[in-house]
Amino acid sequence: MTELFHERLQRHLREMAKYLRLVFNDFFVFALLFFLGGLGLGYSNILKNLKADQWWAPFVALLVLIITAQFGRYATLIEDADRVFLLPKERAMHAYFVQARKYSLVLAEIAQVIVMFILTPFLRVALGWSLMEVILLVVAQLVLKDALLRLDISSAYQVTGQRRMNHWAVKWLVSIIVLVPGLWLTPFLSFVLILFIDVFTWLWLEERWPKQQIRWREQIKIEDNRMLGIYRFFNLFTEVPMVAGTIKRRRYLDGILRLVKPTHSQTYLYLYSRGMLRGTEFSGLVVRLTVIGMLLLYFVRGEWLPIFLAALFIYLIGFQLLPFFQQYDDVVFTHVYPLTEQQQVKSFVKLVTIILAVAAALLWVIILIANPTVKTAGGSLVVELIEVWYLARIYTPRRLARAIKNRG
Repeated sequence: MTELFHERLQRHLREMAKYLRLVFNDFFVFALLFFLGGLGLGYSNILKNLKADQWWAPFVALLVLIITAQFGRYATLIEDADRVFLLPKERAMHAYFVQARKYSLVLAEIAQVIVMFILTPFLRVALGWSLMEVILLVVAQLVLKDALLRLDISSAYQVTGQRRMNHWAVKWLVSIIVLVPGLWLTPFLSFVLILFIDVFTWLWLEERWPKQQIRWREQIKIEDNRMLGIYRFFNLFTEVPMVAGTIKRRRYLDGILRLVKPTHSQTYLYLYSRGMLRGTEFSGLVVRLTVIGMLLLYFVRGEWLPIFLAALFIYLIGFQLLPFFQQYDDVVFTHVYPLTEQQQVKSFVKLVTIILAVAAALLWVIILIANPTVKTAGGSLVVELIEVWYLARIYTPRRLARAIKNRG
């Protein structure tokens, strides 16, 4: 079973590497460096104005640590067919789950260390802690994540009361019980508490798992949902076949759809507009990118960074819309009707122009609210107008012409 997990892990890592190369391209990495630099500068300025022993500081640290403790889900890499083909090996599956936990623990602990490294200056300044107190809290946080993953592995078995233990609220409750004494009294208490919980969970699991059956259906569902979340993230940057959209009626958008008349010249615009507003794949992609961009722009301060971020998100939205051009290529009626490729390109360009214009307007409004200066607001407006025009009228037709050539 150990070899089986390592084989699946290698296959999984190769797949993740393929998508990560597409996500972290040169342009995105360059933008990410600017974004992290801006956040680091803002964080540094906040720390300079903080005073020691702030009453609200433990609450902020508690919220950050609890959320961080939930990072890193239990990755079993289990598949739907396992409940049939691996059922005779059910007792040997514990070795498989242990290997899965070790892999999950490494990734999760890396996330804990990164967040704790960022939070350390805040703890030293706002709480007035010594370096030894911070180290004790870091160790307690790492052991806390270890204990939470032990609870995750226990959820694979049909233990009495397991549904309550596997619920997310229990994990939050354990995190609160462990971290509150450490933040308000001394970090040593958090260390002692979580060490006891971790050892108890380990002993309890070792004693119970040989007597229980595996919850195959629940584990397969949990792993499918975990992978779906990863694929949805990748789908923000590139097309992922594993993410399939659904259709929703959305009657409240009928007023917008009535603006597109069902005439011969607007056949493709009629199709594209309904496919965009009623489909969940591309519309969800546009909405998510726009909302994320608006949230970031609201909290980012500066003269040039908001302009750069707005341009980045407009580019991402426009780039992700390109595969939607081929949405109806497999519909036979689009080839039977007397429709030209020029009509299709013209309709798609018009749709992209409208979507990018609306997204740019929303981003600009947030910039105007967060950075009400003539230089930033005016500069962002000019950059957005130029970018929308270039992406919709120049870049998109060129890419579509290449797609049509390859299709033919």
